[in-house]
Amino acid sequence: QRLFFSAIAVVAAVWIVVLLRRHAEETVFCAALSLILGGALGNLIDRIWLGAVVDFLDLHAMGWHWPAFNVADSAVTIGAVLLGIGAIRADVDR
Repeated sequence: QRLFFSAIAVVAAVWIVVLLRRHAEETVFCAALSLILGGALGNLIDRIWLGAVVDFLDLHAMGWHWPAFNVADSAVTIGAVLLGIGAIRADVDR
């Protein structure tokens, strides 16, 4: 399983770098992809060195428990949200 997810992360990283080079003039798109790339590489490093991704942020508030996550997961999530915002803005601009 570790090898499978590591291979997916490497393929995704290579593809993201290709997209970054092709769309260098699109600021929001590149920022979003950079966050996703950073998160993917962060999780890949965890997976290679530690054998698993370490989730160390575990939040509780007023009886509610948020699922555990890490900084890399946050970067991927923020990047995905930016991609969505960029796609919506592109549709509106047409």
